[in-house]
Amino acid sequence: MFFIYSKKNNLLLVSFRFDINLKNDSEMNENDQLRKYFEANKELWNNKTDVHIESDFYDNESFLSGRNSLNDIELEYLKDLKGKKVLHIQCHFGQDSISLARMGAEVTATDISNKAINAARKFNEACGTDVTFVETDTYNIGNYVEEKFDIVFMSYGVTCWLPDINRLSEIVNARLKPGGRLICAEFHPMLFTFDFDTDKISYGYNNTHVYEEDVEGTYAQNEGKVLRGKEYCWQHSLEELSMPYIKRGMNLSAFREYYYSPYNIFDSMKEVEKGKFVYGDFPYPIPHVYLFEFTKK
Repeated sequence: MFFIYSKKNNLLLVSFRFDINLKNDSEMNENDQLRKYFEANKELWNNKTDVHIESDFYDNESFLSGRNSLNDIELEYLKDLKGKKVLHIQCHFGQDSISLARMGAEVTATDISNKAINAARKFNEACGTDVTFVETDTYNIGNYVEEKFDIVFMSYGVTCWLPDINRLSEIVNARLKPGGRLICAEFHPMLFTFDFDTDKISYGYNNTHVYEEDVEGTYAQNEGKVLRGKEYCWQHSLEELSMPYIKRGMNLSAFREYYYSPYNIFDSMKEVEKGKFVYGDFPYPIPHVYLFEFTKK
């Protein structure tokens, strides 16, 4: 689970975005560009890991005592996991991965951050679970993970770090058994069209370019030394997020939209029910989260 947002009013994250046109950059080829972007993101998430582990947001004290970090949104589609093989993509420092293992799954989890993976292994040992944590960027999972899975799971801030969802769908499809499922619970692209400092629509809905952001702080940081860094991210429409799997012959077995976030991580959010947070003050509700379930034939 990863997040990317602005938190200007309470000084958790201040960001500035500008566009980089991939087609106009003649100084480096596409692979060099991706390496640059991914290395910058890895460095930032290494630094974020130290802050997040100590944060109230992740509440590791209660987690170590047995709290399940998964939300009702995804838990509805993660039932009867005993003995199921689950691949968890972009796991951060492993709370959700360990929660899946506590539910009976045999879990392999990946992340680009070596600090996050090292921390996840320590939490894994402390919790007495048997998750296999693998350090790799998502596009190289196939070089490190060869087995097939009953479920591939992704949640809350995965696709924004990846420029090419078609490539992601190829990786997911290759790792699923026949009849296996992809379960992806993510922030809705409609939400990411807003500038959270101004509450105005300021960003595109679909993937036309990479965004470069100078960030200050993090969504999980309440106080202490301010984290600073640079990150690169991408916006994707619902069509771009779903059609690559359909084109690979996978069946869309569930599609849900939720008009709240399970996390209080944007400016101008209010809690409308316990654990349900709504952004902005609009005359009509806007979708905050979506969930896809795709099944491999």
